Amino acid sequence: MEKDFTDYHCHIVPAVDDGATDLEESFAMARILSEFGFRTVVCTPHMIRGCFENNPARVTSAVSVLQGHLNDAGIPLQLVPGCEHYLDEFLPELLLESVHARPEDRRMLVEVPFRDGPELLSSMVERFFRLGLEPLIAHPERCRAFEPQVREHGLHGALFSVMGWQKTSELSDDSTIMATKRAGCVFQGNLGSFAGRYGNEVRERALLFLRHGLYSCIGSDAHRPEGLAEMLQKGKEAITAEVGEEAALTLLRGTLLQSR
Repeated sequence: MEKDFTDYHCHIVPAVDDGATDLEESFAMARILSEFGFRTVVCTPHMIRGCFENNPARVTSAVSVLQGHLNDAGIPLQLVPGCEHYLDEFLPELLLESVHARPEDRRMLVEVPFRDGPELLSSMVERFFRLGLEPLIAHPERCRAFEPQVREHGLHGALFSVMGWQKTSELSDDSTIMATKRAGCVFQGNLGSFAGRYGNEVRERALLFLRHGLYSCIGSDAHRPEGLAEMLQKGKEAITAEVGEEAALTLLRGTLLQSR
């Protein structure tokens, strides 16, 4: 069966952010991604004012150059230009620049700061929709703003709470991630989160969000080739064990996101 997976979050473009440092690393990552089953890779270098100034024109040019090299090397990956937009006070200005540069591209990957709370999130989401944009929130399982409030029921849930175990069967409607979903946002999970790359707490949170159907697509969030193949496989196995083969393939293909 043709896998035709889509990687919605990848730092494969060389020398533009903290991802691949040179063409050799980009090639190594591309080969691993292709062998795993990815056919399309959305290139999402960081766009952070004062740190990584990756405007749409620069990204499009760099992606075009890398695509040419991959074609010459016979690596069957289709690259798509994108960006990972950092949620900070500079984002509104960057959003306007992106809208003018790519008026046809309405979906934008957004990284919520890992350690910040949700204070800036709701107002920024409103701004996105006023501009006719759809926020795709990157790896919410890694962000403190989305720490889940959970609802337990009865003696069984109380026992798990007393023992210090996390038995989280139902997300509270008051959870920030549920409110953000109701506002119209969609979410991208990291394969590395499911594989345990960021620790057990992030892994369990990713599985919780997965069980509640919060993810519309998956990304590698790959920055380097080292350990990438193992991480991709372990992440896929964890997703499959949780929701089954068909649902795992749907996420890896981005079918839910493409149908919106």
